[in-house]
Amino acid sequence: MSRPLFETLDELSARIAKAPHLFLFLDFDGTLTPIEPHPNMVRLPPQGAARLQALHLAPRVSMMIISGRERNDLQSRVGVPGIIYAGNHGLEISGPGLVFVEPTAVECRGALQALATDLAHRIAAIPGAFVEDKGLTLSVHYRLAPPNSAETVRQTVHAALANARHPFQLTAGNMVFDVRPRVTWSKGTAANWIREQLGKPRALAIYIGDDATDEDAFAALSNDITIKVGGGPSETAAGFQVESHEDIWRFLDWLANMLPGREPIVVSAQGPIHRS
Repeated sequence: MSRPLFETLDELSARIAKAPHLFLFLDFDGTLTPIEPHPNMVRLPPQGAARLQALHLAPRVSMMIISGRERNDLQSRVGVPGIIYAGNHGLEISGPGLVFVEPTAVECRGALQALATDLAHRIAAIPGAFVEDKGLTLSVHYRLAPPNSAETVRQTVHAALANARHPFQLTAGNMVFDVRPRVTWSKGTAANWIREQLGKPRALAIYIGDDATDEDAFAALSNDITIKVGGGPSETAAGFQVESHEDIWRFLDWLANMLPGREPIVVSAQGPIHRS
């Protein structure tokens, strides 16, 4: 069972202080940003890029943003140079000295495009629902659809998958269905691959995410620090939990305060933390 993050900071402080290096893995939508009605509306909060840059420049930190978004889209929205970006749930990764695209997912592109066309045709009958084609994966969004259409969307997606000429993996998220090639690769696999490429076997990983696809990483990094964004009784493999993305910015600023050579940050107990 996960524990409230801010009740365990003394414990985490001791672990972080002992670690020779930190691998900081951050999801994007719902973790660094609030969920918006349309994915094109999502932006980092004010000063978000500057605060991430400050952490990235800390000598003991390697930062990675790992998201369901297409990698190029992810990088343009975060805008912090020199860090590692992993898009499409870790199927495509790039950063200083690193380039990776999962080969089986590339082979599935033709089948995925055919599925995208079929899904777009089927989903057009549901107002507000739409298909986001991200090259290596698809997302079917229905946040803008009528509240009573969720079951219709689910049935439509399952019908399209049953008609597909290649097996795909379906994950239900926050008013979205994510469709991925059925490959032995996930956010957890991607996180461990990045760790291996960077070396530093004694490094401590901190992984923060809010989505069902982040559960693979929580399980893969169970000996590290894993944080689930989103309250409630839902089961999670994460060790710690917070209520919202605003709590994550509080935590990241607390973390920055612990690292040598960084500017002090004023911590607010009532909301996001802002630089002085």
